[in-house]
Amino acid sequence: MRNVLLFLIFPFLGYTQTTVFTSLKEALKDPKSVIALDLSEQGIDEVPKTISLFVNLEKLNLKKNNIQHFDTVIFTSKKLKYLNLSKNKISKIPEEIKNLKRLKHLSLSYNKIIKLPDSIIELKNLEKLYLQYNKLTDFPSGIGKLKKLKKLYAHHNKLAYLPNSFAFLVHLKALKLSDNNLTKISDETSQLKRLQLLTMGQNRFDDYEKGRIVLLAPKYCKVLGDNKKQLK
Repeated sequence: MRNVLLFLIFPFLGYTQTTVFTSLKEALKDPKSVIALDLSEQGIDEVPKTISLFVNLEKLNLKKNNIQHFDTVIFTSKKLKYLNLSKNKISKIPEEIKNLKRLKHLSLSYNKIIKLPDSIIELKNLEKLYLQYNKLTDFPSGIGKLKKLKKLYAHHNKLAYLPNSFAFLVHLKALKLSDNNLTKISDETSQLKRLQLLTMGQNRFDDYEKGRIVLLAPKYCKVLGDNKKQLK
C-alpha cells in the first residue's frame, strides 16, 4: 500500500514534508523516520507489537478495526500526540494511559467502554476527547484537571451525572452530552465561559432544568435540545 503525503507547506512557514505510512511493512523499513502511521480499516485484531519500534511516532490511527484490547505497547510511543482507536471493540482503557504525556487528541468513540481510568486526568496536554457511542456511566471525579480540553464529545452513553470539577474545564468550546441519563446540570457549568456549543437533548431533564441549563450557558453558546432543536 502506498504511503500518503499528508501535507507540504513552504519551509519558511515552519512546516516540513510529512508522510503518513499506511503499510506497516513499509514503515518498518526505517522505523525512526515514521512520524504518522495510519492502519485504519485494515482488519487488525490487535495493536501490532512492532509499534514500539517507532520511537518518533506522533500520530497513530487504528480506526475501524477489530481490536478488543488497548495494548500497553502503545505507551512506548512517548511522542504520541494523536491517537485514534474509534470504531473497534475495546471495553477497557488501562491506567497506563497516563504515560502518553504529549497526547492532544484521543478518540475512543464507538467502542464498548464502561469506565474511564482515573489516570486519564493526567493527560495535561489533551485538547480533544471523543467518547461518543460507548457505555460510560460516569466521568472520573477529577476530570476538571484536563484544563487544556477544548472539545469533549460524550453523547450516546449512559452518563447519570457530571462531577463538579467540570467547572475547571475553562477552555472547553464544545460539549456534547445528548442521549444520556442526565437529570441535572451543576451550577458550576456557568464557569465554562468559552463554551460555544452544548448539546443536551434526549436526557431526563424536566422543563425547569432545560430552562436552567439555557440560563447557565454563556451568552453566545448554541444550546441544542431534543431533536437538535436550538434552545439558545
